[in-house]
Amino acid sequence: MVYYAENLSGLGTTENSRARLPPEILAFFMKEGGHSLILRGNAGTGKTTFALQIIEELSAIEKSYYLSTRVSDNSLFSQFPWLKEKFQRGETSRLTISSNRTLEAKDQKDKQSGLIELKGIKSLGGKEAKISLTIGRDLSELEAIYRIVETDEKSKQLIVIDSIDALAQKYGETCARIILTIQSDLVEGYGANVLFVLESADPQLDYLGDGVVLLKSLEYQNRRLREIEIMKLRGCEIQQMRYIFTLSGGRIQSFGRTADADISLWKGWSPIPDAGERVSCGIEDIDRMLGGGLEKGSIVLLELGHAIPTSVSTAIENSMVANFVAQGRGVIWVPMRKASAESLRNRMVGIVSEGDFEKNVRIPEKATQIGTAAKYILPVEGSTAYDDFSWQNLAFGLQASSQPYLTLMGFDTMESIYGIQVMDQLADYLASVRRNKGIFVGIAPPSADSTQRIADLATIHLKIDRVGGTVILYGEKPFTECNAFTFAEKKVGGHISLVPIL
Repeated sequence: MVYYAENLSGLGTTENSRARLPPEILAFFMKEGGHSLILRGNAGTGKTTFALQIIEELSAIEKSYYLSTRVSDNSLFSQFPWLKEKFQRGETSRLTISSNRTLEAKDQKDKQSGLIELKGIKSLGGKEAKISLTIGRDLSELEAIYRIVETDEKSKQLIVIDSIDALAQKYGETCARIILTIQSDLVEGYGANVLFVLESADPQLDYLGDGVVLLKSLEYQNRRLREIEIMKLRGCEIQQMRYIFTLSGGRIQSFGRTADADISLWKGWSPIPDAGERVSCGIEDIDRMLGGGLEKGSIVLLELGHAIPTSVSTAIENSMVANFVAQGRGVIWVPMRKASAESLRNRMVGIVSEGDFEKNVRIPEKATQIGTAAKYILPVEGSTAYDDFSWQNLAFGLQASSQPYLTLMGFDTMESIYGIQVMDQLADYLASVRRNKGIFVGIAPPSADSTQRIADLATIHLKIDRVGGTVILYGEKPFTECNAFTFAEKKVGGHISLVPIL
């Protein structure tokens, strides 16, 4: 079946606005002239979704047509309900063309020489006569594609053939010959864009296309990752060769490099309320991963991998602190990178009110290093964490705040002050956190020596890694699939989105 796909631009709703293919691929098809792209990958990697989505994303500038040879109508309609709706409304339609076609002798013959040869056509007329295509093999699907292209030759057109393997098998031809025929006639002759879908990841036909894209399903830490690999795009600069992507929601959403975001623009805070007996961490999607939030008495390890952008860990710290402070709850905060108490105050005021911050936050600093006295600064000796972190003393400093209290510690800072054996010094404090139904969150960068000790005690263990250019977050306790970490506006809580890699 060939589907006319000229009117797919209406699918660009707000909820689908993030469902995007890599920009290099779109730019490749938007270039002047005709171009061919070979899309290959093993079964289940998302080739049909990719093929339909590229039609959708280019529909505003190209008339697009989808030839399905390996998937039945019912299967397509079941997997892609929007296609069925448009078919029923008449926005997409089935194309039926007789195999008895007539071509103009000269111009069309030059542009369709490959098809004529493939059919085994013999001319029944003289040089100036029209060539009848009634003698030769029936190549109805290919002829339908040619008729589409020649009927509207002046328009920018995209033809998607899903799949070349099935078409070749039906006609008793090789994939190579069919690709060469279409490349010569439609791409080079008419200037059409063509996407060839191959049913395997075999690279032996790569030389035939102007571009090649490989879809892969990978294993990462016993979890599935999906990857788009751009092998070549003739005449186009490839800024990022590999993209992590998801099929969540039945669409491809690819993720570029996670860059540092300006989280100083976060203003105002709409807190996420508790879900029953669970306490929100301030990030909706992490709450979802954890079944509704943090249980009181939880010991949480957030383990950071290498090359994680500073804005990622900062956004998580800010979100946790803001959600507790906005609800009048107390926070003991030892920040990462030994950030000063004053810089933390400047960072948070605007997200939460100055009064709420000073009332509910206590930031331990060595008494010898305190420049100015402030209510939110908690003077400590800095000799041992055992002496400096007494639950009774800290709770006294937060007596005007509600419980449960959050203790948030960056272990790069803790180890720089108290040494690599700091976990031995915190044993009593962690026991007090559990006993008093508080929440303890330790953030451990790659350089921390305490990571395994915290992991042994943790009731929740989350990891943040970077794969290629994309930051991903996943749970060890509880075990979860990988999620792409992105910054996105949220109505409540931190502006962080975790998109499951499905």
